[in-house]
Amino acid sequence: MVLVAASVGLLAHGPPRASAQTDTSSQRTNTILEFPDLGPIPGRTDSSFGPAPGELSAESEFSDAAGGTAGSGVLGGRRRTGRLPGGRKGRTAAPTMASARGMQLPETLPMPAGPSATVIPSTSIETGIIDDPGPADGITLDAAIEQMMKGNLDIRGLRHELSQADADILTAGLRTNPLVYMDTQFIPYGTFDDSRPGGPTQYDLNITYPLDVSGKRKSRVVVARMARTAVEAQFQDVVRRQIDNVCRAFVNLQSARIDKLSAAAAVRRQEIFLEEFRRTSQLNAEDQADAVDHLSFVLERTRYSLGEATEAYDDAREGLGVLLSLPIEETARLDPQGSLRAGAAEAPAIEELTSLALRCRPDIHAARLGVSRANAEVNLQRANRFDDVYLFYDPITIQDNSPFNAPSANSWAIGLTFALPIFNRNQGNIARAQSNVSQTRLELSSLERRIMAEVRLADREYRRSKEALEQIEKNVLPRAIALIRRKGEELSLGTISADDFQDHLDTAAEAMQSHREAVVRHRRGMLELNTAVGLRILP
Repeated sequence: MVLVAASVGLLAHGPPRASAQTDTSSQRTNTILEFPDLGPIPGRTDSSFGPAPGELSAESEFSDAAGGTAGSGVLGGRRRTGRLPGGRKGRTAAPTMASARGMQLPETLPMPAGPSATVIPSTSIETGIIDDPGPADGITLDAAIEQMMKGNLDIRGLRHELSQADADILTAGLRTNPLVYMDTQFIPYGTFDDSRPGGPTQYDLNITYPLDVSGKRKSRVVVARMARTAVEAQFQDVVRRQIDNVCRAFVNLQSARIDKLSAAAAVRRQEIFLEEFRRTSQLNAEDQADAVDHLSFVLERTRYSLGEATEAYDDAREGLGVLLSLPIEETARLDPQGSLRAGAAEAPAIEELTSLALRCRPDIHAARLGVSRANAEVNLQRANRFDDVYLFYDPITIQDNSPFNAPSANSWAIGLTFALPIFNRNQGNIARAQSNVSQTRLELSSLERRIMAEVRLADREYRRSKEALEQIEKNVLPRAIALIRRKGEELSLGTISADDFQDHLDTAAEAMQSHREAVVRHRRGMLELNTAVGLRILP
């Protein structure tokens, strides 16, 4: 009769609502500083990574190799747009792929929420579903990350930034083309004669070769190579943040699958109970018909909750499938393999985590490279103080003496043309580049502080989620299980009413919901700590 009385309590409580999955981590925003950004302009030719660390101008400073305008990108008082890449986005309910700084990615689909984590009241608490490892042929987290690295279209598209940076190095190393000039002088209006002497007519072939005496080309190549290295570090930071998105989507998929399994188990329990009630009920015909009608209504609502959980699971598949760039047919069969419990690994102390982050995070590496690039920009602007020296060579000059019945004369000439650096010695651009160095160093210091704060926030969340999970498993769940067992026996003996037993079931359901949320929260905390450090220190 315990089963009968328990389901009588279900009539008042009903099945759980298909509400959004409670995400305690979404209430904590770890963003230290955000910079609004409209994002990249489609089809533009500049870098998708945005202004690179230490960059003095949004325009290319390597155009001098082709057009003789080295350093023109900072003329005319153009505002400096180079900025350091920002830190990781904080925990939000719908994380975006793109950071406000550095490389830009299109926004991902909002991560779908699963059904309610509330456990349907029953005479027992099922604790094994949360540890379900998933199907043997499912995708693991490591396999998902590997598939993202190979198949994600955004990552594949942004890899072209590296080849474009290589092209910038090639452009920076190109030399200015020589000039060839041909002319004719002393062309008479009519003819030269004794009464109007002149000439003879002269034909010249001139070659002018620019000489880079200040080392502008060498300085451009240095800046371009440093820019390429910074772009590579920015790309690595993109990969770090994209891996974080995959981890979030994978945990959402695992959580949605657990919700679906719990809802399916509730439907099976309700179906078994309804059949058992019909066979063993001692009620009169009228009361039994009413009870069966109510139980059938509860069963239908439970099936509705299962449908909502199934839809949420399909949505979570879609979210992960987009990140992995899977075909639609493969996305529909996507199942996670592995338990939400990733093992009892212990994170290092906060001092070691901070040290690791400052050494391993690619965004801080890009920022340090930006300081070196800013110094190289100073050298480039100093080299731009002096224009090229133009070597003039006239290999042949022909003087046509045929009108005078004399042999024609041949000669050659050589000369130099150079600008006198009296007024314009690139003083403004040099001062701007020097200020850019100081600014970039300050931004580096700011980024270091943000990274240390991110690590502290992630470490605090990880350790608190672990404490909360241990507290629930050691103190709350055992008491809830013992309480349900004891109250079920009392209900069988008739010492408590069905309504009283229902209250205890509600309390146990809340404990089970808290346990499931704590497991998911702790798993997210582990993965987010890896992202904050920039190194996989936890499984």
